[in-house]
Amino acid sequence: MTQVSEREPAEEHDPGAESASGDSLRDISGGAALHFGGKAASNGLGFVFNLLMTRTLGATLYGVFTYANTLIEFLMVLARLGTGKSILRFLPANADDPARSNWIIYVAYLTALGSSIVIGTVLYVFAPEINDLTLSDPLLVLVLQVLAIVLPFNTLLNLTNQIFRGLKRLELQVVVADVTQHLVRIFAVAVAFLLGFSLVGAVAAIAIGSILTLAIAVSLLYTKTNIRPLGKRSNGSLKHFYNYSLPLTLKDIGQKLYTRVDILMVGLFLTGSAVGIYRISILLSSFLVLPLQGINQLFPPVASDLNENGQRAELESVYQVITRWTFTIVIPPAIALVMYSHEALRIFGDGFSGGATVLALFALAQLTNCAVGPSGFLLMMTDHQYVNMINQWVLGVSNLILNYVLILQFGFIGVAVATAGSLAVINVVRVIEVWYLEGMTPYSRSYWKPIVAGILTVPVMAAWTFVLSGYPLLFVGAASGLVAFGLLLFAFGIEAEDKEFYADTIEPALAGLRG
Repeated sequence: MTQVSEREPAEEHDPGAESASGDSLRDISGGAALHFGGKAASNGLGFVFNLLMTRTLGATLYGVFTYANTLIEFLMVLARLGTGKSILRFLPANADDPARSNWIIYVAYLTALGSSIVIGTVLYVFAPEINDLTLSDPLLVLVLQVLAIVLPFNTLLNLTNQIFRGLKRLELQVVVADVTQHLVRIFAVAVAFLLGFSLVGAVAAIAIGSILTLAIAVSLLYTKTNIRPLGKRSNGSLKHFYNYSLPLTLKDIGQKLYTRVDILMVGLFLTGSAVGIYRISILLSSFLVLPLQGINQLFPPVASDLNENGQRAELESVYQVITRWTFTIVIPPAIALVMYSHEALRIFGDGFSGGATVLALFALAQLTNCAVGPSGFLLMMTDHQYVNMINQWVLGVSNLILNYVLILQFGFIGVAVATAGSLAVINVVRVIEVWYLEGMTPYSRSYWKPIVAGILTVPVMAAWTFVLSGYPLLFVGAASGLVAFGLLLFAFGIEAEDKEFYADTIEPALAGLRG
């Protein structure tokens, strides 16, 4: 742990810090822009996939699929054993040591493969018992067994995408995770439905598509990078590797407890159709974290480099700027989802508008998530993985208890209150911990500008509810809110670092496009 006496004062001016900070911001923003573009495609394709599933299967069968997929997400976290996080931590730090890099990836692959085979086998055997305890739908057994067979392939696919991140080859991750995987899934289920199959046939088609996507990912890894995880022994330490990865396994499981246990609770106490409605509401709110996810693609390796080199002033500067950027980008769509939640959900059909309150609650929770920036990753990249593990488990267990209590009284609205509240609390806790342990804060004096602009944008968007309804209200209201928010920010003044970033990065790119 970094001691207080060793901290570099945030106020001390380093002549080279601004230039170095600009370089890091360009690296992160470049990765964020690429990721955002990829995620825009991913979410667009994901929207098509979910629309195809909901319109063809209906709320109940879609709920069965969602429930099974959520269980698989839990088990995949356990199957990875934190190896993806170890890759993000150690691969950039050993970029100049090919033998060590190959050894790290070899250990990660071998660990994930072995654990996923064991977990998949257990899931296949106990699928009937899981069904009896939850939805009591025979189709859930078959879906779980198909997904259990393909679990090792999905685990290795996820790990390969983490390798692309660790190598800062985000273009490869975008091609595989954001485009290819979704296109294959859409094509697979479309063919299954055209051939007359229903839920189980669609899931089997998705499983075959996952195997094909893994083959494409591994092919890109070997042809586009120098990684050759052949298992040659390096000077790496297994103890050091697992000392980092295993606590983060528990951390990731704890994270799932507060991000996905709600769906499991809805399926346990309510109906399959309720699961489907609840899932669609969460899906729409997840669009809000696109900017933060984009930032998080390259922030971990950049933060790891800066921390290893003792460039703490630059690290805090980058932390503050990208947090403000992320929060600023998310405010207009968050307001739109809160104010026009019924209209947004009707895109999937009138039957889904019952999740409007759930959507509004999660939109507010995701706004809080973006307001603290990459605080969780900063804790991990400064070797506070045990703190992260404790965070996730305390909040995860609390969320589990709150979910149980509130679902019995308020149905899935109570579940949304519990989960959204847990997400907001853990983000506040992370900011406090980063400040206490590392002496850094994500907030600068310019942070007031997006907050005030957002507050003043609310009445502009609310005014449209008196004259419009349905889709016109959603699109006109959202567009006018975005314009008003942008004009207010401009009136408040653009920050110097934003102008510098525009001049060094955006303006040359636009000039290149015009040329």
